[in-house]
Amino acid sequence: MRLAITGSAGRIGRELVEELSDTHDLCLIDRARVPSRKSCVVDLARHRVRSYSRPWSKTSLPSWMSLFNGIDVVVHLAAHSQVEATWTSVNRNNIQATWNVIEAAARCGVPRVVFASSNWAVKSMELRLAPDCYLPQGPKIDSDVRPCPVTAYGLSKAMGELTGRMFVDEGRLNSFIAVRIGWYNAKPPKDQIGRTRWISPADMRSLFRRCVEVEVQGFHVVYGVSAQTTSPYDLSYTRQLLSWEPKQLPS
Repeated sequence: MRLAITGSAGRIGRELVEELSDTHDLCLIDRARVPSRKSCVVDLARHRVRSYSRPWSKTSLPSWMSLFNGIDVVVHLAAHSQVEATWTSVNRNNIQATWNVIEAAARCGVPRVVFASSNWAVKSMELRLAPDCYLPQGPKIDSDVRPCPVTAYGLSKAMGELTGRMFVDEGRLNSFIAVRIGWYNAKPPKDQIGRTRWISPADMRSLFRRCVEVEVQGFHVVYGVSAQTTSPYDLSYTRQLLSWEPKQLPS
């Protein structure tokens, strides 16, 4: 398959490039060059790119959007990913950029978008259920929970999810998979609450591979965490939809 990966120079992006490059044809997109890889330097929040001078209209696309022609799946990772990000930043780098990416994918006939959402899209529910949701047998947040953010960053991810659902409902995308990522790093965090949300590099790689390769239609929400019993997120639907089995958190 031909994949476009936005944010491919980031931490998660670099993992996915290594994971998918041997089996898929990749178009790598970021505001910075991807080390040792051919990539396209693009500001996804812009409607016009450098020498492109005409306004964006229904009959013409900004030049970077043509990168999506012939693409089978867009994996949209690019975003300001810091939780404390200001509204000004997330409005441009998360909301506007995500709208542009989804709109371009639809216009270019891309069947699927895989969107890097966040646990912050449902943080209000987690806070409401805490601390019981961190217990192995406590209440968990499943894939049916609608967005309920508490920060500008979380709101930007919620809006990305809602945009994807709208494009699927309108028939402009065949499928949209929102991945509510917990907390990603090479090693699990030392604090106990942070560990409940952690996803390992191996699980991140295998999760996004399944999101790209699974044969499904429609709008779906999955969770990006490893298989720790203290996670506040219910992985039942994620496992079922993707035929994915995350690994247990190391002790």
